[in-house]
Amino acid sequence: MKHQYLLTVAGCLFANTAIAGGLADPIIPAPLPVPPAPIAQPLDWYAGLQAGPGEGEVVSNGDAGEQQQVDLSGPFFGLHAGVQRQFGSLTAGIEIDYNTSNVDLEDSGTDTVIEMDTLAHLKLRAGTEVGPAFIYGTAGLAYASLSAEPVVGDPFDESDTAPFYGLGADVMVSQNISVGGEVLVHNFEDFSGEEGLEVDLTTAMLRVSYHF
Repeated sequence: MKHQYLLTVAGCLFANTAIAGGLADPIIPAPLPVPPAPIAQPLDWYAGLQAGPGEGEVVSNGDAGEQQQVDLSGPFFGLHAGVQRQFGSLTAGIEIDYNTSNVDLEDSGTDTVIEMDTLAHLKLRAGTEVGPAFIYGTAGLAYASLSAEPVVGDPFDESDTAPFYGLGADVMVSQNISVGGEVLVHNFEDFSGEEGLEVDLTTAMLRVSYHF
């Protein structure tokens, strides 16, 4: 009887210990934080106007080795439109523009008028923000259409394409409007297949754009 009584007391003590939480609760690890999904940068569509001077020269190398060179200068003005997007600290995009101008050529006191009916560009632009300004480089393909009526000789009306390059900057002056400038360098060799005829032109445009 005495042994039975001791076993009963021990059993009660063991049961009370288990009920009081002697068995530890399982540890469930906290879920790892999920990184936020990257926010896609919106496309920046824009269109605007540009105007500025153009300076250059037309060089003609004759069959006998003689070279004739005349200066070219005049105002250019036109329209542009493009789209760009941010990729981290880099902004890149494409743009097209159309310009027209009338320029005068002077050669030994004889005035020859050249009309550049078209100066158009297909541009790739890439750059980064420096303070409030977007500084970029640009390059692509230029198309030019020239017509001339010299005092002596046959009229000239031809067109050609050539690569170009340049630099520019834009500054947002309001939520939707930017102003800036752009310098482009062109070199048309053997213009319109005319061997020895080279047209060099540099334009410096002031630009105003509206961003949609």
